[in-house]
Amino acid sequence: MDPYWRKARIGARLLLKREAGQPWSARDRRLAQRLVDDPGVTNRLLDQALHSIRARKKHGPGILGWFN
Repeated sequence: MDPYWRKARIGARLLLKREAGQPWSARDRRLAQRLVDDPGVTNRLLDQALHSIRARKKHGPGILGWFN
């Protein structure tokens, strides 16, 4: 798995946590800052990861499993 995709998925989970109204811990804030400073984690990649996570929650994993 691409390391930037993995980081984008982590960032997307943080965004979903914020949208759900859950407060971020100090660890979440540190991690978010590291992701912001990472040049490989782009807004587009974060958006794709966010949509991917939402689709998997709605429809379940694809036919080839979670990481297809």
